[in-house]
Amino acid sequence: PQLGSGPTPLEICDDLSADGFGQFDLTSKESEILQNLADPTLYTVTYYETEVNADTPLNAIGNPANYTNTTAFNQTLWIRVEDNATGCYKLTTLELIVNALPVLIQPAPLELCDDNNPGDEMESFLLEEATDEILNGQTGISLTYYETQADADAGTNPISSPYTNIVNPQTIFVVATNDVTGCSVSTTATILLRVNPIPSPTAPMDLEVCDDDNDGFASFNLEDRTTEIIGGELDTVVTYHETQAD
Repeated sequence: PQLGSGPTPLEICDDLSADGFGQFDLTSKESEILQNLADPTLYTVTYYETEVNADTPLNAIGNPANYTNTTAFNQTLWIRVEDNATGCYKLTTLELIVNALPVLIQPAPLELCDDNNPGDEMESFLLEEATDEILNGQTGISLTYYETQADADAGTNPISSPYTNIVNPQTIFVVATNDVTGCSVSTTATILLRVNPIPSPTAPMDLEVCDDDNDGFASFNLEDRTTEIIGGELDTVVTYHETQAD
């Protein structure tokens, strides 16, 4: 048989085990292997792990539609194309590639104060602020964001940034896709959005002292109004400044 230069590599994406092994359908390459033959039905295609076995032939791969590679990430198989009438054959190779998934780091929550319409617990978040932490130096990877894990898994209903949360706190699901291989992962990183309440201080009574020496200056203990300002609100700290800018 007159074959071409051999089929292009057969590529799959690694799974979350990240071990470099996966299931390949070798038969998916048969049309490419036989494309230069006038009548492909006149030939038999078999697959082998070594050139010696293909040449013999011996120990053909038994289930080529569901083959697990035996060398992590990259392996070369041998293909035997045999003329059914004459027994003449030719060998070619097929490269198997398991492409690694993006490796994501769980980022710290994105937190904003409830400044916009205080009390509604809704703010506009720039989701990209978590990108550097998620990718940890990796390049060539695109991130998309979803409100649910189901949408992330299906790649439906992506959300855009800036994004206004709909509950507080809220988990955003991240899908990372390698721009070259198209391999993506949707279950290893999320972004927690949290809107923190702003204090609701009570306006205090004026702080007054007597001017013993009539010079207009006196010593005030500002902390005398702290309890009144806090008004029983928990986890609140009061500081005092001479100007609004400060």
